[in-house]
Formats: sequence, structure tokens, C-alpha cells
Amino acid sequence: MCGIFGFVDAANALPPLERLCRLTNLVRHRGPDGGGYWTDRGVFFGHRRLSIIDLAGGQQPMASADGRYVITFNGEIYNYPELRGELTADGVRFRTTSDTEVILEAYARWGLDALAKLEGMFAFGLYDCAERTLLLARDRFGEKPLLYAAEGSRVVFASGMAPLAAAGVAGSEIDLEALGGYLCLNYVPGQATMLRNVRRVAPGEWRLYGREGLRNTGQYWTLRAGTVDVSRLSDEQIVDELQRRLDDAVRIALRSDVPVGLFLSGGVDSSVVAQSAARLGRLQSAFCVDFTEQAFSEWPRASAVARALDVPLTRVGLDVGVLGEFLNVAGHLDDPLADSSAMAVWTVARAAASTLKVVLSGDGGDELFGGYLTYPASAWHARVHRLLPSAAWRTAADAASHLPMNDGVKVGADYKLHRFLRAMPMSTSIAHFTWNGTWLPDTASTLVRSDAARAAAGSALQRLAAAHQLAAHPSLTALQLADVREYLPNDILSKVDRATMAHALESRAPLLNAAVAELALSLPRRLRVNGTRTKVLLRRLCERHFGRRHAAAPKQGFSLPIHRWLRNEGRNLMTSLLSPERVRPLGVLDPGTVARAAEAHLSGRSTVGWELWGLMVLVAWHEQRVASTPALPDASDLQHVHFQTVSSLPVSKS
Repeated sequence: MCGIFGFVDAANALPPLERLCRLTNLVRHRGPDGGGYWTDRGVFFGHRRLSIIDLAGGQQPMASADGRYVITFNGEIYNYPELRGELTADGVRFRTTSDTEVILEAYARWGLDALAKLEGMFAFGLYDCAERTLLLARDRFGEKPLLYAAEGSRVVFASGMAPLAAAGVAGSEIDLEALGGYLCLNYVPGQATMLRNVRRVAPGEWRLYGREGLRNTGQYWTLRAGTVDVSRLSDEQIVDELQRRLDDAVRIALRSDVPVGLFLSGGVDSSVVAQSAARLGRLQSAFCVDFTEQAFSEWPRASAVARALDVPLTRVGLDVGVLGEFLNVAGHLDDPLADSSAMAVWTVARAAASTLKVVLSGDGGDELFGGYLTYPASAWHARVHRLLPSAAWRTAADAASHLPMNDGVKVGADYKLHRFLRAMPMSTSIAHFTWNGTWLPDTASTLVRSDAARAAAGSALQRLAAAHQLAAHPSLTALQLADVREYLPNDILSKVDRATMAHALESRAPLLNAAVAELALSLPRRLRVNGTRTKVLLRRLCERHFGRRHAAAPKQGFSLPIHRWLRNEGRNLMTSLLSPERVRPLGVLDPGTVARAAEAHLSGRSTVGWELWGLMVLVAWHEQRVASTPALPDASDLQHVHFQTVSSLPVSKS
């Protein structure tokens, strides 16, 4: 796992070398073990390394054996030994034992077809010194970030927003459609970022740039439903098949030259990953974040799993004092991302990083196997939506806004009812995004100042449903695929990557394996969501190992008591960040409307803690990424990587 930065300009107009090196070191936190850079005509590649595979020989940037290709790569290729064996049998001679060299030689041998062969998590820039082209590529599910700013013949890319902002290529113009989506979701949807000049390479996407700019782009892999035939298998045989595929995924995800640990919540997903990893014999230790509020604690179930597997478990306490780190966490979340559970991931990651460089997690289980309560909620919504006219549902939605809510539990029945009723006037395709969302589009449009911003906020969820080609009342499979392509990469995986890599800790998600995912999306509906029962097949696997009571326990998640915290200990933080003096410089939010929303929450007239959290993160992001330029760190520890490339080799006259 690493941090990468690249600046490519076909017109050979590069900034000064020292500045490029210092820009690279803005991602030093992602790779504190060493750094290097390579430069040639019109191209600069920078790299910060977290040493996990081939500790002595995997330095980057790295060139292919023939000097044609150069790469700066972030991530891990889990199946690199198998690919290395295939290439060796084909005559390739390797100089290192790193997965980085495998990517280079795979691309040299197979071209773009190599991308579909890579199993793992990755983001990289690869330069062809002969053709003078740049390839950007990202892993299947979007575990690793890859941001870029492209204009004319210039492409600048990085693992985060900070280098792009400091390089002066990000600009300061806020993308109004991205803002509208963020206000409704607490994350920026799609491939946009909050800044108009910066985009994200999509999961499973490659982009090829030449002298003329973007030459071509495509998807090397897309998750599709029904690709695995399970019709002839009994339920128990399907559980067996899931166990086999999970074991294969965990086995290769455990490949590391350093010890590997686990984030253990005690939920179904992390429990089955833990069981497989412990049985395969490579699990060093586990970490569980535990809240002082007992209603939010996951320690009892996590400790039961750890005892059953004989894995050492460390309790990591979390209380309201974590709000003192709000600005630091918000800064590392980069493009604004207001999932409050990032505070929990940040805290447990810091503890794990004191002894480890790599942990496994259960991320992806809810999207792939149907674990969210949003799925039965959407099914119920589709059934009852037609029972009453829209006007009646609007009346019910208005009444829902006055329901009293208990902020002493994670997600109480009163909060669920409020969320359900407020979405009833909408189609199911739009309502689905509101279950985990924040402001409804109509309310979001009152928070912004211009007509264009109001229109963008008001239509944000309609655009999202259209982007994922959702029917008015979509199937479970369609909703799962939308979540895999949207919520998973842009919220869950972004949060985990930023919060772990802030502490130089690599998080790996074995469930996000192509074979596991394809099986999950081929299951009959009854083995995914059956009535109000979620994640049916994964729970059956969990029951095999830990019993029915553990497998049937309701989903918890990392939710924080944000509503109560902002009314009490976090009051000063909130009122400071959302004061008119700090809101006004954004230029897009209406300070008066924001102030009234904060006051209504403080008084108890409304419960909008998560919504206000999103506004707080947005203000902090603007102050750190737009209103001020990130300070450039020293780059004296960045080493010049020397090797001959095709462009620097003598040209034959024959």
C-alpha cells in the first residue's frame, strides 16, 4: 500500500523538480517507509511506499525489464505469485519478488487484457516511454483511490486531493451537481469530486492518454448478476461453495511479508472472515472499537468470536473525546466525506497501526449478500407506495418530521419509521438512496444560494437513479448492483482507505473478490433477503461456525451517537464550524438556513445530527482544500530512481 503522484504533459511543461517532489510528499502518510521519483521528458512519477511485499526489492517507481514501461502503483495484487508463474513459463525473467514487477511484465505481455487478470486492490499510473502514453487504472470495486485533473495535453493524478490542490490544477470552482449529491448523501456520488476540475477513475476503469489528451477509456470488469449457476445445488451445497470461495479469497489476501491482523466487530461479515483467516493459520491479532455508550458497544460479540478462534483481541475505546480530532480526520478524508463512522475507523486503525501494517476487514458483505435493512425497506416501499395517492403520502411524510426520536440508541424504530414515511411520496428507486442518506432533495435545495445550485440539489437523487438505470420499483438485484457501484466505493471504501492510510495501515477486504461477488449476485433472492431477514446465506455460513444466536444478531455497524454529541459536548464545535462567518466563504450555502437548521437540532425541534455533520465536514474541507493551499513538506527523503528507459536508450540506425 502506498501513495502515488504523477504529472504528465506532452508539451514537456513540467513544474520545477523540487516542487514535484514536495507535492509527492503530501501523501507521505500513506507510505512512510520510503519514497522515490522518476522523471523524463514531460513526465514525473512520485511514490511513497508502505513496505509489505518484497521489503528489500520493491522500490518504486519501477521500470519493466526492457525499459519501455514505468509504473507508480498503490495497492496489492493478491494473485501475483500465480501470474508470475504464468509469465515465467512464458519466458519472462524477473529481477524482484514484488507484485509491482508482475503488473509491469503482465502489461508488457498482455496489454490491457492484463487488467482483468489482476486480483486485488490497486490504483496506478503506467507510462509507455515508446508511445508516450499514460495509462490510469483502478481495481474492480474501487478500494484504492485515483483522482486526476486533465486539461489538454496535461494529466495530473494522485492518491488524494491534496497534491492536486497544491499543484494548482484542482481549481476552486465547486461542482454544483456534486454538491447537490453530497447534501443528500454525505458523500460525492459518481466519478465527480466536489471540485469541478478533479475527477475519479471509476472502479474497474482504465483511461489511456496520449499527446492529444484522452485517447480511449473502458471497463475491464463489471459485476453482473447470474453468472454462476447454483440452480442444481442444495442450500447446504451453496454454503459449501461460498466457504470454498471465501477461503480462496482469504488465503490470497493473507499474502504478506509482514504480520496480518483483523478488524473484528463481531458482526456476520468480519466473523466469517476471521474464522477463515484463523483456520488458515495466518491471523496475528484482532482489534475491536468499543463505545462507552453500552447501546453502541460491539465488544461482547467480538470477544466471543475471538475466544472461539483463540485470536488475541484488543479493545479500542471510543468516546465523545474523539470530536477533538474532527478537523484532522476531516482533512484526511480529502474530498468531503461525512460518514461519521470514519471517526471509529480512524480510532481503531491508529491502535492497530501501532503493531501492524495490514488488517483484514468484512467490508463488502452487506452490498454483495443483501445485508442492509434498506433492502427490505425498499421492498416494503414498493408494495405500499401504490396504496395511497401522493397527497396522502406527503401528509404522512410531514407528520413524520414531528415524531420524537430516541438518540440514545444506534438506529431506533422511531428513526426508521421517520425515514420510511418521509420517503413515501417518492418512487422506490429514489427512496432507496434516502434510507442511508441525509437531507431530502427538497430540503437540500433550501440550503444553497443560487438557482443553479437549487436545481442541482433538487434533482440529485433523480440523477443518481437514472445513472444506475433503476426502474421506478427496482428489483433487489438492481439495488444491490447500484450500491456496489455507488455507495460501496464512494462512501464505505473511501472512508476505510482514508482513515486507515492516515496511520499507514493497509486494510484488505477478502469479500471483495470477483469469485465471491459473482456467487453472491447469482443467489436466489431467498438466500439474500427473505422478508425482513437479511444476508441469509452469509448468516447460514456464520451459524455453522458460531451458532444460530450469533448469526441471527441484528446488524450494528460503526454508527456514532452524533445526534446527542452535537447537542452536548460537540455543541461548540458545531456552532463554530456552522457560524455564518465560516459558512459564507463557501459561496454556495445559505448561512441563515444553515444556522436555523443547527438551532432546530440543538433545541430538539428536529433531529438532524448526521445532516449537520455533513455540513461541518464540508466547511472544514473548504477551509483546508480550497480557501488555503496545503503546505508543501520537505522532500529531502525522496530518492531519485535511476534506470534506462526506451526514450533514454540510444536509437539504432539500422
